[in-house]
Amino acid sequence: MLEADVALIHIAGGDARVSPPPGTLALTPPRRSARGRNEDMLFLSLGASGSAVPAPSPVDSLARQASQAFFGTPGTVTAALREAAAEINQRLLAINQQEGVASHLEGRLVAAVLRGQDLFIAQCGPGQAILVRAGQITRFSSEEANARPLGVSVSPHVRFHHAQVRAGDLVILTTFPPPLWSDPTVSGLADLEPAQAVERLVAASGQDLTGMLLRLAEPSVAPGRVSLASPVATAVSTEAPRAETGAEAPRRGLRRQPSGRSQAVRQAVYLLTRPFAQIGQAAARVVPALAPATPRTAPPPAVLAATAIAVPLVVVALVTVVYLRRGRGEQYQQFLSQAQTAVVAAQLKPSLEEARPDWEAAAQWVAEAERYGDTPELEALRTEVQAALDQLENLTRLEFAPAVSGGFGPRARIRAVAATSNDLYVYDESVPEIYHAWFTGRAYEIDRDFDCIETLRPSLAPGRIVDVMIQPEPGALGTQGVVAVDSTGALVYCAPGSLPAAGNLTPPDTGWGQLKAVDLSGDYLYVLDPKANQIWIYAAADGLFVGTPAIYFTEVIQSLNHAVDLAATQDELVILYDDGLVDVCRRPQERAPDGSLRIRVECDQNVQLAGATSTLTDVIYSPPPEPSLYFLDPQGGSVYQYSLRLAYQGRFLPTPPLEEELTDLAVGPPRDLFLASGDQVFFAQPTP
Repeated sequence: MLEADVALIHIAGGDARVSPPPGTLALTPPRRSARGRNEDMLFLSLGASGSAVPAPSPVDSLARQASQAFFGTPGTVTAALREAAAEINQRLLAINQQEGVASHLEGRLVAAVLRGQDLFIAQCGPGQAILVRAGQITRFSSEEANARPLGVSVSPHVRFHHAQVRAGDLVILTTFPPPLWSDPTVSGLADLEPAQAVERLVAASGQDLTGMLLRLAEPSVAPGRVSLASPVATAVSTEAPRAETGAEAPRRGLRRQPSGRSQAVRQAVYLLTRPFAQIGQAAARVVPALAPATPRTAPPPAVLAATAIAVPLVVVALVTVVYLRRGRGEQYQQFLSQAQTAVVAAQLKPSLEEARPDWEAAAQWVAEAERYGDTPELEALRTEVQAALDQLENLTRLEFAPAVSGGFGPRARIRAVAATSNDLYVYDESVPEIYHAWFTGRAYEIDRDFDCIETLRPSLAPGRIVDVMIQPEPGALGTQGVVAVDSTGALVYCAPGSLPAAGNLTPPDTGWGQLKAVDLSGDYLYVLDPKANQIWIYAAADGLFVGTPAIYFTEVIQSLNHAVDLAATQDELVILYDDGLVDVCRRPQERAPDGSLRIRVECDQNVQLAGATSTLTDVIYSPPPEPSLYFLDPQGGSVYQYSLRLAYQGRFLPTPPLEEELTDLAVGPPRDLFLASGDQVFFAQPTP
């Protein structure tokens, strides 16, 4: 760990002032600091500008409030610095809202936190930090931050910087933007004492400014205290800052009090070693008594054997108890600290994608910490890490609500769903029956007057329903309804307020192979037959699918043995396979030399869906205004969205996870998602 000798910079009227610069603080953690703050040393340089600049005391008050916000915020260094900036921003906004526009205040903040050999810097508004070491100068400043001061927007813009520092380094913090001092001037400070360095900076300054200068040093044995080797010195204890003159304060640096973690480690070591020391002392008393000096004093062999067995067991028991009480806590703190460090490293990266390895590492450390305990601090960190990873994966966690209160019956097994903007059709395999529910504005209500399969009995006894699909108006029944197809080719047409109708698909000349999946696009029904390596096309006549089917693959034989579903878009056919790969096929028409019409099939085969798993089971086409393809992953319990060009758009995950396996997916206009699970259908409305 490093410590700091601090010198204040206060130039007014071209001369160095002996009064402390307003808004400048250097603090060690108070005794009651938030979790994660007990190893941080905070350095604040705060300034304000405007037509009604506050007096030094209000600026000092803002700085103290910012320090309290920092040391009172658990978690990562960057989270605490952001909270400190938000505290200042909120108070400046309150002042600006009370005064007229002409008296608006703009705040500028440069804050640094020293933890071990890591220096974290936060900039809000104009300012800069300069790191000086022999032969090297590093300037930290952001043009975007310079243009976005505090007090002018609802949330502050904070630019973070990070540097690895070592003993002997010199750090300058000021709320005045570059250029300020030239490189030759700054490089000449490397070997100077803080007071001499301040004098050099004053001589080279052409304007009034405030700030502070830090000389980093190896830790000493001095008690926790701050002193400033400048024309004015301030002694700051771990309780609260108080001002002294330079003559009153001895030249010391910012020293750390023993951290709570260090004290806990020493206590754990003491607790672990004390039982062994006590056992050793007891053994020193017992062994002479056990020594067979004479036959009369020798203990029985059974006693010796019991002692030899009992002593190791007692030692193991004592060590186990101490570990369970102390060791798990130390392990938890270690993994929590690793997770916090990874989060800070991620937040300091220039882009989210570059920070991906750090966020993934943070997630692993959080998982390790969860094995040893759970606290609100870890929960907050877990939420932050999860949000970052979700953003990287474009993952949206949606709360899916039950469509119907109480579900569709305790014995229901929902296997297929179809939806419009107001209607929901649900196939229950246990009856079997198709239910209709209508949207009330908040949920769905079952239509008790709707009759479908039950009305067609006993003349119709359908087999396993392959799928149910919305049939637009006029359809087979003169209104919008639903059409269902079973594994034998039987058809059921149902619509609210109409008597249902039944029919059968005409088998191909070669007979059915295996009717696996169907989809409806306009007046055409597409039937996937993997065993026959074919997709059959049925055209509707007055809404009824009759007549001999056409074949989709005309000149080539497509291998469909492992196909599980298909989706018909306006121009293409998307075929999903059991390994998660897809084929995208088109059927352009062209004139042959003899004038006849020729249909040619072109397919992009074995397309890998970026970001998806290999356990996809369903694909759904959602038409304009946002044409998309949705894929269901029952094993992962999520839904993937892709463009028609199969570009990854995002993933939707039910939160909390649904208890039972997902069995079907439906998309209702404009983009409502419906998931069948057990005896219920759940729905959510993702925001655009």
